[in-house]
Amino acid sequence: LYWDGYVSLTIQTPMSTRTCGMCGNNDGKASNDMRTRREGMTTDPFVFGESWKIGRRCEVGVPAESVGDVCGERYSSVRQECEDIFSSGKLAQCGVDKEPFVAGCVYDECKGQFVPDLPPKCVVAKAYATVCEKGSWERGNDLPVFWDVEGWEGEVGCPTEGERFQPTLDTGCPQPTLEEESRGDFKWRI
Repeated sequence: LYWDGYVSLTIQTPMSTRTCGMCGNNDGKASNDMRTRREGMTTDPFVFGESWKIGRRCEVGVPAESVGDVCGERYSSVRQECEDIFSSGKLAQCGVDKEPFVAGCVYDECKGQFVPDLPPKCVVAKAYATVCEKGSWERGNDLPVFWDVEGWEGEVGCPTEGERFQPTLDTGCPQPTLEEESRGDFKWRI
């Protein structure tokens, strides 16, 4: 299993390998993966997750607000903005299903969930780019397919990793040169 740290859990195994439970059955059809512990089908992620809880000590979860409730009148414009990100440049070439990421982008943008110095839409786009770079299994292939999405940030208006960390480097604190650091004789000057 590969956790991208953002919005999904991906099974890195050929589709001929069967899975079950919260992992779905790995048949390539997302429509039948939300099978509850008692073999019922649901489209509600909250009901699905609750059905797989083990033990009575777990607290009852709180269902997420609907995207419509979170976004209100902004829904259409935010949805379009998110769709534009995933249909631009290198991200458009990736064959991984974009819809869950677009939905996550809309929800996070409207909810205002973010990582410092990185807009919500860029966090979700980064998760998608990570999945594309890691590769995914496609029906009929014995090997995963990988997509080159390097440089996607500039195509969609998201800061690169270097741009996000540059303010830390620009704090005015003197930094040793590579030569000074390797010699070990850098003197901090304040």
